[in-house]
Amino acid sequence: MLISFTRFLFNFLIIFVLISLIYSCAPRISRHGNFFSQEELKLLQSTKLNKSEILQIFGQPSTKSTFSDNIWYYIYFIQKEKAYFKVKNTKSTVLKIKFDKSQNVIRYNLIRDDSNIDIKTSIESSSTSSISRGFVRELLNSFVKRMEEP
Repeated sequence: MLISFTRFLFNFLIIFVLISLIYSCAPRISRHGNFFSQEELKLLQSTKLNKSEILQIFGQPSTKSTFSDNIWYYIYFIQKEKAYFKVKNTKSTVLKIKFDKSQNVIRYNLIRDDSNIDIKTSIESSSTSSISRGFVRELLNSFVKRMEEP
């Protein structure tokens, strides 16, 4: 009787340790793509930019339209992975930028998870200070991305 109880206790302890090890693993959160902040989105809304200015602010697009070079997509998503479980996309954002024939922005479209936001552009042309601020921001973002990567 005592041997069976100790065996039961031993099995219970092993199962408890294994379950606690599996569930105690902290989730790994990874960010992929082009990150853009609220400040950069406000910049898009307040100024009329062209392709070269967009490149200075956001860098190269994640992808371009297959049918036209005048539609660019900047994709950003966050994945959450926990131990041996399935990887989940917790947040995704797509910025679609459409240009006209003279390389100026016609429209911005921001798609977050299940919502779609159309960003109206300003008629004003951009100023040099806003471009340099975007360039500095992009430089700092690339530095932070490199520091986060293993």
